[in-house]
Parts: sequence; C-alpha cells; structure tokens
Amino acid sequence: MANHVEINGEQCKGCRLCIENCPKHCLVRGADLNKSGYQYTRFEQHECTACGFCYYMCPEPGAITVIKDDAKAVANG
Repeated sequence: MANHVEINGEQCKGCRLCIENCPKHCLVRGADLNKSGYQYTRFEQHECTACGFCYYMCPEPGAITVIKDDAKAVANG
C-alpha cells in the first residue's frame, strides 16, 4: 500500500493547517460537513511521502494518521 494519510473527519475542525503545510499538496478541504458543521480535510493525492507535517501541524489529537509504506522504504533504502 502506498504512503497515505487517514483523516478522522469528525475530529477535524477545518483549520487547514495540514493543507497549508503539506509539501506535496496531498490534502484538500472537503465539501462535506462533519457533525460539528466543519468542512473537514480529505486526502486526495497519492504522491504522499509520509513526512508527517500534516500530523504535527494538526491541533486535534487523533484527527490525522500518517501511514508509511514500509515496503517502499526498504526498497529505496
């Protein structure tokens, strides 16, 4: 499986810090609203390097999970 980001839409507050700090522009603001009325972030591109910038910028614990493809890391490593 490729590097990717999982967003817990119910925990996202729509601050866009993750979107603004993703160097590969893998995250976008979604059109849907969560139960709190926020437009939550969605993962859209597959050029993710699993750098973790989005995770570290997010003020909501548990809203973002970064998944790194270990097979890719070993193959390139």
